[in-house]
Amino acid sequence: MHTLSCDVDLSAASGARWLDTARRYCPPEVEPWIWVAPDTDDAPAMVGWGEQARFTAGGHGAAAKAFNAYSSWAAQHSDAAPVAFGSFPFSRDEDGFLVVPAVLLLRRHLGERTLVFCADPTPIHRGDSDLPVIETQLPDLDAENWSQAVNAATTRLSQDPELEKVVLSRSVTVQASAPMDRGLVASRLSGKFSGCWTYCHDGLVGATPELLVDCRDGLFRCRVLAGTRKPSWSHELLQDPKEHREHELAVASVTGRLTEAGLSDPAIRGPFLLELPNVTHLATDITARVGTSNAAQIVDVIHPTAAVCGTPRELAYQFIEQTEVIDRGRFAGPVGWMSPDGSGQWALALRCGQFSEDNRSVRVHAGAGIMPSSDPDKEWIETGAKMEAFTSALEG
Repeated sequence: MHTLSCDVDLSAASGARWLDTARRYCPPEVEPWIWVAPDTDDAPAMVGWGEQARFTAGGHGAAAKAFNAYSSWAAQHSDAAPVAFGSFPFSRDEDGFLVVPAVLLLRRHLGERTLVFCADPTPIHRGDSDLPVIETQLPDLDAENWSQAVNAATTRLSQDPELEKVVLSRSVTVQASAPMDRGLVASRLSGKFSGCWTYCHDGLVGATPELLVDCRDGLFRCRVLAGTRKPSWSHELLQDPKEHREHELAVASVTGRLTEAGLSDPAIRGPFLLELPNVTHLATDITARVGTSNAAQIVDVIHPTAAVCGTPRELAYQFIEQTEVIDRGRFAGPVGWMSPDGSGQWALALRCGQFSEDNRSVRVHAGAGIMPSSDPDKEWIETGAKMEAFTSALEG
């Protein structure tokens, strides 16, 4: 472990500024691992590259299974980087992973020095780069087919008294004239959406406003979002019964599982308006005390919430698996990091894109909560605004 040798003092730098500097130390021939939390979060900021170890798992309890393997390995490798980056898919039929980077730049808290693990204290400096011209944006689902999907969902919701909400998603594939720089895209997202959690995990890049699990120092924290409007229409969120009910279901999908997750003494703050540059959400913050559970175990219990799946969970999940025409991949799945002691931060992989291996294309996803009274046109506009949060970082 060394202190990063740098021309500027990064200890008090904002997360966006810290990332913009730290990512340049990643050698150009490799892709970075990135996690930067909002400055108000006082959470670790980290950039890594390479792989010292990878642990994969799927099915029920996937995050805990991967963590158990990682924790056992870490006990025998005290010289390894002290965190593992993680990403898991929405579908239970696909595997997720935890990866210990070969090299890690880590600022544990705002105001502290940046540390270097498993490398020389003066890494290779990576210069500036520009993003190529965007040539095409190809929707994987056009407006007509989207309307049909939403109408099918609203019909089912109206006819089935058990099913209260489902979340449908769509995607757009963006193609560029040359390879795009994932680290630069992440840096731009962090600069524009400083109140979000920015990540770059194995080609999945995004800046999400929704915190799934923060488990540190014996405390649990979660931010639930459901109910969305463009900023000019944000006043409607406080008056629309549909949006309030959708939000209530999302909050209940978390609070109803706290005991199962080994959490106690919950406190709830919300709903309140969370204003982002491109959209405004109804948000609720939940805190609780942690018993013997680790962050991965809590993720397995709480995910998927109604914010990305629906209510009730199993019925909504089955509807999505049977009717959604796109493959979500790791979109709407847990993304974050773990330490060997069981602490960690996990967010929902939203406002994101999955890059191709050659970085010449990226598939951008967005979803919307569908209720019996949902309007396909409004949900199309909402998902478009969410996608724009990511695609704006690709321009110029």
